[in-house]
Order: sequence, then C-alpha cells, then structure tokens
Amino acid sequence: MKVLLAVLLVAAGASIVCAEMQFDVDIASHLEHLDTQRFPNERFSNGRLAAQKYIKERFVNYGFKVFEHKFNTTINPDPTGLTSNEKLVEGVNIIAIAEAESNKSGAVLLVGADYDTNGWDDPLYNNGAGLAAMLETARLFMHNSRWSGQYVQNFTTIFVAFDLNTKEHQHSPGKPGALHFVHDYLWPYLNESEANFGGAFILDSIMNVNFNENSQTVDDDFHKMFPETYKRIVESGYKGNFLTALTVSGTKADMLKDQFSGSYNKERKLSMYRLEDMDITMPSVILNKLIIELTKQDTIHFWTFTIDNAIDNTTTQLPLPAILITDTQGLRKRPPLPDSCQKGCPINLLLTQDTVDFMDATVKSLTRTLIRRQASPVTDSGTSRGILPSLLVTALLFALARIYEV
Repeated sequence: MKVLLAVLLVAAGASIVCAEMQFDVDIASHLEHLDTQRFPNERFSNGRLAAQKYIKERFVNYGFKVFEHKFNTTINPDPTGLTSNEKLVEGVNIIAIAEAESNKSGAVLLVGADYDTNGWDDPLYNNGAGLAAMLETARLFMHNSRWSGQYVQNFTTIFVAFDLNTKEHQHSPGKPGALHFVHDYLWPYLNESEANFGGAFILDSIMNVNFNENSQTVDDDFHKMFPETYKRIVESGYKGNFLTALTVSGTKADMLKDQFSGSYNKERKLSMYRLEDMDITMPSVILNKLIIELTKQDTIHFWTFTIDNAIDNTTTQLPLPAILITDTQGLRKRPPLPDSCQKGCPINLLLTQDTVDFMDATVKSLTRTLIRRQASPVTDSGTSRGILPSLLVTALLFALARIYEV
C-alpha cells in the first residue's frame, strides 16, 4: 500500500511540475526517411514521392492544417548538368498552418526548408538535415503550444517544405518553388500587406560542424562584408565550428534574429560551437562569389520580393524579413568520412555526437523563439484553458493517495 501511495504522490507532483517547454529532440528519426536523393527525374522519383508522403503525414499527425501548393517550373533532368535538356515538371510545396491571430503587426511567422535534392550532393547534408530540423521544430512547437496544456498559441505560425530549389540544381532554368510560394501563396495569405508578417526562418544546410583547422573558407570578400566574423574564424584556426544566422538588416529582421540569437546562446554555453550573426545589405551589395553561395537558399526570395504595379507597368521593392540558418554550405569542408564509408555511409556513422548536438541546438533555439513569440503560458493569459485538466488530474491523484493513506 505504501508503494502505491508513493507512486500516486509522485504522479500528482509530476502533473504540477510539467510547466516547462519540452525539448526532447529526435532529428535522427526524420533523417532515416531522408537519406535518398529527391531530385525530380525518373531515376529519383520514388525518393521524392516518399519524402512528400512522409512530410504530409508528419504535419497531419502533429495537428496542422495541411495544404499543397502546386506550381510548374522547368528543370534540367540531368543532375550533372552535362546535357542541356529541359523538362517542365510540377512542383509541390507542402504547407502546414497552425492558425491563430494573423491580423496584428508581425503576427505571422514562418519556418521553411527545401525537401528536394540536386541529385548529386549528399541528401542528408543538402538538405535533409534542414528539413528534419524544420519537421522536428514543428512537432515541438505544436506539442508545447497546443497539446501540453502549458501554453496557449496566440499568433499564426506556418511551416513549409519547399520543392524544387532550382538555384541549387545544375543548369535548371525554372523559378524555384520558394519563389512561387512567396508570390502566389504567402502574399495573398497576408492580404497583400507586409504589416502582419513577422518574418521567416529558412533552414538550409545545418549539419556540418567541423572542428578541424582550415575547414572554413574565407576570402577578401568575406573579410570586407563580415569583418568581426572573419576575425573570429582566423583566431580559431579557420575552423568550421559555428552556425550562421544571416539576414538583410531591417527592424523586423534584426529583432527576430536577436531573439533567436538569445535563445541559441543560452542553449550552447558549454559547447564548442557558436552562432555568428551576419548582416548583408541588399540590393546595393555586389553579387560576388560569397553572396552567390549564401543566396542559393530560399531567403533570397523574401529579401528581393517585389510587387508588380499593373497600372503603370512598374515594380516596387518590398523586402520581407527572413533569416537564413546555415552552416555556410559550400564555404565549409566536411569532416573526413570513416574508411567504411567509401561506398556510402550509413546514418549512424554520419550522426556523430558533435553533429547531433549541433543540430539539436538549432531545433531547441528555434522552438524556444517560436513559443516565446507566438504563444504564452496559460497562467499569463488570464485563462484556465489547458491548465484545468492538469489540475483535475492532480486533485484526483492526491485524493486517491489520501484514501489509501487512511
């Protein structure tokens, strides 16, 4: 009887102490579904379709409203780019929306990642890891803001898996899926006003952390554009031991990046890696090799967003705030692979503890940022919604404990 009493008391106490955010991150479970090529040609079509199915199933299971945004674009079906064939294909952006208030300044936030591959690079590095982190952030966001009973969601939050990033293909001439999404889906969703858009986080290539010297490439352009980051890289021995949060300066973007940086730096105080805040100026910046590398990702379609004026045939520049979360992709060498990986490397060998910790820190920081921006603890909201079931369970457990004690 005393054992049962102890169990009931522990359970009752646990139901009270569960007010913390949950950060039980599991990226590996997603990566297991993303280790094959997802390029849009016949050879890799099964991998791409399987990824689409997996993403939709995950979003539905998490409790989102899920939509498909279809578009047409032109690709080169040869991933090597050695031939010059062109093919019109249908792309599918997969959108998950957790609806709440959308008509307040900066209310709507977005998290996105590409789910296709370029057909030749490692499908985990580019961009399976970014997609896995986006899906895991979506899961943790919904658990904390909808299902835990500890938080109430205040503002609409969108997660998007972008298809067909043709900017990373070899000689594919069509417009990327993210460009179609921003113009044809997001802008109408925002009622053609940037006022209520708080910004986007784009996750692209976030798996590569390299503690070897001379693993990070920097040049004179990098030195001129990011002098403080350049200095720290040189002092570290040119190690690729940092994550980058890159954005175009602006009030909303700077505020959003500061919030993410604060969360990230809190998470990784005892780690060997760091976050580098990097700002670029658009459109005056010269598109040097560095910028071309850093703008292959989908943030460029937010930064360079324009509105067409049908009356006078002109366009108006209207940059939308967006932050690129990246390991700098082609500017960083990957750690040497084990000898057993000469004919392909299984996930368990690629996912070292350093790699897992590096990705987990991004997911935890992004989730914390979203919860703080888009939700509030139920005790702060002036409502008992969510906490009432927990209190009822607690009261019942204590009552049972008292009965058995008597």
